[in-house]
Amino acid sequence: MQDRVGKDSGMPGPDEASSDAVGTLFVGDGYIDLDGWIGENAAHSHLAFQLSIGLDGPIELVGEGETRFVADAVLIAPNTRHWMGPIGRRVRSVYVEPQLPLARLFAGRLGARRMMGGAADLVALAGQLVVGSDGRAARLRALIENAPTEQGPRDWARAWNLSPSRFRALCVELLGAPPIRLRQWGRLKTAARALMDGAGLAEAAAAAGYADQAHFTRQLRRWFGVSPARGLASFRIRAAR
Repeated sequence: MQDRVGKDSGMPGPDEASSDAVGTLFVGDGYIDLDGWIGENAAHSHLAFQLSIGLDGPIELVGEGETRFVADAVLIAPNTRHWMGPIGRRVRSVYVEPQLPLARLFAGRLGARRMMGGAADLVALAGQLVVGSDGRAARLRALIENAPTEQGPRDWARAWNLSPSRFRALCVELLGAPPIRLRQWGRLKTAARALMDGAGLAEAAAAAGYADQAHFTRQLRRWFGVSPARGLASFRIRAAR
């Protein structure tokens, strides 16, 4: 992998964007829409489909096994470890959870591939974001994301009159990930909403149910390859209520 590849999907670092540059991050119902700059960070993966569009030049996408694309837009399947560059490139990235109709379009476009590069055809997909989802999937996601901190997969399975193993299989089938990972994803969105409301990092971590700020930091680095301070400091955060 070339050293200049920035290894992320739109999280600006303090050295990559000008001091007065501000990106935007919108947390919607089942998706995240991000407009920012690529910054250097660690390899990462997450449970959403990711469509990233270069706004001021092409994007470099590198996956495991040195799979590499240079394109105006890139599409990445859930749970695919990747890096993105070059550092400083402005991008719009849409993270779409598997239950949305657009996710099915993404899956069909990818076929058996884990990632791909393209141009106008992929850019056009970004305009097809329709809020709404499969009814069962939406209820399942709401159950997990709104559950009290002390509850876990066994409690959620009982609420659906399913065994823990069948409940886990249903989560993977409808939402693309097991229950614990879905709760982790939901906590990140809760923390983003808290930051939007003016909370500090420690307060946002507590509001989302993390044991402490360090736990929040580790989780964000795992999903997006950056720390909260580095990854969120240059964003204007908004969220659907």
